[in-house]
Amino acid sequence: MLERCGERFLEKVFAPSEIARARSKKHPQEYLAGRFAAKEAFMKARGGRLSWCDIEVLSEGGRPFIIYRGKRYDEVSISHERSYAVSVVICKD
Repeated sequence: MLERCGERFLEKVFAPSEIARARSKKHPQEYLAGRFAAKEAFMKARGGRLSWCDIEVLSEGGRPFIIYRGKRYDEVSISHERSYAVSVVICKD
């Protein structure tokens, strides 16, 4: 998607902080793919379509978490390699 849509895709899907953090990484595509997978997993766990940019995937001490509408969700796991990314999110509410 990055190659096809470029900046437009980034701005539609990721918060400015996520884009800035990705640009500081050695492999930004892998980082963004992991964040994309986490956002998609969060939408599925919540049971509906949400705005991509309202879901912010951050990390603290190497552990990912999601902020959505001011609430923090800690049950997030992300794994990525060169050609794939996966994520699992558990919502308890």
